[in-house]
Amino acid sequence: MIDPLLLEARAAFYDRAWPSREYVDYVRSNSIGPELIAGYAGATGVLPVYDCGAGRFDFDPHLHAPADPIDCFVCEALDADGETSIDLVAWPLDHPHHVLSMFGRAPILGMWEALNPATYYMGKSLAMHRTPVDWLSAGCSGAAIVNPQLAAYLFLKIPGDIAARDQAHARDLLRIARSVVNERRFRVAVGTNQAAA
Repeated sequence: MIDPLLLEARAAFYDRAWPSREYVDYVRSNSIGPELIAGYAGATGVLPVYDCGAGRFDFDPHLHAPADPIDCFVCEALDADGETSIDLVAWPLDHPHHVLSMFGRAPILGMWEALNPATYYMGKSLAMHRTPVDWLSAGCSGAAIVNPQLAAYLFLKIPGDIAARDQAHARDLLRIARSVVNERRFRVAVGTNQAAA
C-alpha cells in the first residue's frame, strides 16, 4: 500500500505537472523522448520547488526552505516492481547533479533494472548514469543515483556488475559503495597472536 503522504504529494504533482514551454524545451534540449520514459519515470513535469536542504524538496514553502523556489524537472521513482511509486525526485534544470527527493526514500532511478537478475544475463552490467537526466536521455535504461547513502546499501543487493561511464565515475561509485562501512572501525585487537594468522 502506498503511503498516504506520498499519495497526497503525487496528487499535488499531477495537478501541477501540465506540459509547459519549459518542459518541452528541456526534453528537447536533453534528447528525452517523453513517450519512451512514461512507463519508467511515471509522471514528469517542470515545476517550481523549494529546496528544503538535506537532499529534500517540497512544492510549498517550508520553514527551513529559501524564500524563492527553483524550477526543477520532477519525476516519480518506482520500486523494484517497476510500478509502485516510492518517491518524487527533482533536480534544477541548470544543475542536474543536485538531485533532490521529496521523502528521501529513493536510492536510485531504475531500481527494477538494477535488482533484476535478467539485467546481468550473459555477463552484462548495469549501466549507471551520472545524473537522472542522463538516465532519462538513455530511455530509462540502466539506473541513476538519487540518494548516495541509500544507493550504497542497494549496491550490496545488486546481483551483477555496475558499468560506470568512465574512470572518474567509477571512482565516485566506489567511494559511495565504501561509505556503507566506516573503515576506521576495523582494528587489530591488542594482545592477539599475530603469528597465528
